[in-house]
Amino acid sequence: MNLCNWCRRKHTEIRQQTGLRTRLLGTTPGHWLTLFLAGCCIQLSCMLAWMLSGGNEDYDTGLRDSFWISYVLLVDIGTQTGFSPNESGVVRCVAVVISIVGFVYCLTFLGMVVDLMRSFLVHWKVKYSKVDAYDHLLILGWGDKTLFLLEELLDTTYLEEPKRRCCRCCARCCACCARFCGCCGRRHRRKIVILAERPVREMQREVRMHLRTKDPQGAAKKLGCISYREGCRSHRIELLKVNACLAQHILIMCAAETDSSSDHEAIRTLLALGALPTAVSSDVWTEMHNRESARVVNNILPAAQGIVARHAVNHMIALRALVPSVGFAWLRMSTTRSHPSTSLFLVPVPDMLVGVQFKEAFRHFPKAVVCGLKQALQGSQKLRLEAYALQAEDELIMLANSIGSAGHVTTELLESEEAEEMPKARRPNVLMPDGQIRLGPAADGPLVVLVIGCPDDFFDILDIIDSYVAAGSQVHLLSTRPLHWRQSCLHLHFSRTGKLQFDRISIIHHVGRRRNAASLDRLPLDSADCALILSEREDDLESGLDSDSRNLTIAINLKHVLDTKADVIGSKRRNSYRKKCKIVTEIQDSKTETMLAGNSSVRQVGSFLFSSATETGVFAIAVSNKALYDLYTKLIDPRSNTAYIIAESLSRYLIREEESLSFLDLYRRVFSQCSGTLLGWRRSHERHPVLNPENKDELVEWQSHGTDELIILLPAIQQGRVEFEAAEEPPKEITHAEDAERSPVTGETDPAPSTGSAPQSAATTRKSSKDSEAEDVKKECQIPIPGTLDWQMAEDEEVAAKSYH
Repeated sequence: MNLCNWCRRKHTEIRQQTGLRTRLLGTTPGHWLTLFLAGCCIQLSCMLAWMLSGGNEDYDTGLRDSFWISYVLLVDIGTQTGFSPNESGVVRCVAVVISIVGFVYCLTFLGMVVDLMRSFLVHWKVKYSKVDAYDHLLILGWGDKTLFLLEELLDTTYLEEPKRRCCRCCARCCACCARFCGCCGRRHRRKIVILAERPVREMQREVRMHLRTKDPQGAAKKLGCISYREGCRSHRIELLKVNACLAQHILIMCAAETDSSSDHEAIRTLLALGALPTAVSSDVWTEMHNRESARVVNNILPAAQGIVARHAVNHMIALRALVPSVGFAWLRMSTTRSHPSTSLFLVPVPDMLVGVQFKEAFRHFPKAVVCGLKQALQGSQKLRLEAYALQAEDELIMLANSIGSAGHVTTELLESEEAEEMPKARRPNVLMPDGQIRLGPAADGPLVVLVIGCPDDFFDILDIIDSYVAAGSQVHLLSTRPLHWRQSCLHLHFSRTGKLQFDRISIIHHVGRRRNAASLDRLPLDSADCALILSEREDDLESGLDSDSRNLTIAINLKHVLDTKADVIGSKRRNSYRKKCKIVTEIQDSKTETMLAGNSSVRQVGSFLFSSATETGVFAIAVSNKALYDLYTKLIDPRSNTAYIIAESLSRYLIREEESLSFLDLYRRVFSQCSGTLLGWRRSHERHPVLNPENKDELVEWQSHGTDELIILLPAIQQGRVEFEAAEEPPKEITHAEDAERSPVTGETDPAPSTGSAPQSAATTRKSSKDSEAEDVKKECQIPIPGTLDWQMAEDEEVAAKSYH
């Protein structure tokens, strides 16, 4: 009883707080009640006005006639025009006023009826609408990388239509199912469906503007295969409305930039996919920020695989600064948006090449580079096969501009002039005694790296830099983030990896505004080898365009400060491999990319890496071919010991000081010396490297005293540690006595110990070529290495001493 009284009292208090005005004007039933009461009042007022006017011959001032004529004048506009011209002015004036009031009232009433019907139609549309698609690409979520992902998918799935048209019987079928037409051999683009919590018109407008900016002529044709739907991607009913169970590939995109929120949202989407009535049999690719979260994706949904694309992009950012040629090669291979694009493809072995030795297959492909082989029997991918006859079921791993170029084969062997004498066989130095993964002469000796910006995963970039630089290298980190936050992130990273500190680098922290020229001037610009300007969002609501504008300002200011010290830097780097500091700037937004494409003066500041576009390129590789994606992830991770993309000096592969060699000639020399695959080269007078040259049989003039580099795919020949010949390039002088004695903390930092190992000199970590070769031969003769692939040992003792695993 007391409970009932309490509930009644609370209900009375709520009604008193709500008020009559809120119930009448703040609710839809209140609107209808207000409209009804207003109509009654208008009707009574019009009756009274008609009575006071005195009426006419047809309708007097009686109650019945006054009610009827007032109602007719209200609902039937124009009734007053039927009155006689002899009517009194008062009657005609009252009739006109009643008609105007009735017109306004009817408009209000019909407007509410229209609004009610529209709400019903919208409700029915949302409840019963469905995207009619089958075997399609389903994108769940909308973020900064969605536009780049659409561009990648449209480029990979787009196939030009042949001139021959479909017959009438199958034209409808081809347009609907977007499959291969058996009648005319015509192929159609696969449909792409987007489900996101964003208005459909807003998504259409952004996609239309982006595609028309990139491809004005082909934008209309590409827009026809994209469907949109507004809804929650973690809602099971919304997933059913986009036919998630019938999709060929499902891509879950991150909508937020923070690790925790985006990964949790992706996991909720996976749970919704797992709760569908029909099990999902398609490939599900989930973008994750945290590698620990990516490991649980497959446990939640067996068909799902987590992709930490940011980790691969961090490798490319670091390599673009440390070994520019290798970093550029990875960028070209990671996206189809570059012109000309160069990607990896799997191509079945042509019938005419069945039985041909693998090492001779490169001469049959004028538009592609043979990188490896996927054996049908073993199902494994091989990048190093000297004596192997190609089988009909095998697939070749090709580097080409398109799938058509990768499969273009010629029956006539391309001419390749073989030299009478070849340079001695020797492998480049990759794994150094100090543990460094040396990918090129640009990474020789201790380096001074500037990292401007401290994103949430900065420790991952530092760990990658630690893998590619020599012992004694220094990394100067400038950011506005406090030191205790950086130290806590590094401590958490070391606890996950089981380390106490970095192996080869020491971290020197700087706290200050990155756009301030005074803060940049306090960095060791005189001895800096490269600078990485990373995107650091100062606010969770900050857009990618704001971060890009800040990075461009930092790059321009840094370039200006370096130009003012050009004479001092040039005198110190006179005998160094690097003549200037390499600036690499991270860009995220598509609008900034469009601006840079048309502004040559800004592009001269340094190299720009479009991280969002590159991450979507990794997604596109996974969607196009899962086997290629697995190979790609192994190649980009140096710890997998699969293969390395390296930059080697051309002089190692020349016999004379000047030679005229084609790409095929260099390809054979590289393969015979180190079993590597020549991917391209970088000429000293050209701005960017060239991958997969077009005219492979064209002779090119080469000089041994130049700084030209060859870009080589070098497979690992043994498991575990690999011992190679030491590099012959002269060591680079980077640090100086005054630099080694400077304080690790500048005037802008708080006193704190630097993280990392103490700097070591190059003399303690590197040995001469003869000493290294002698030690390698001694180790190989005394200790057998399990799991190696031994070459045939010659009987001559001198040749046996120079052989390697």
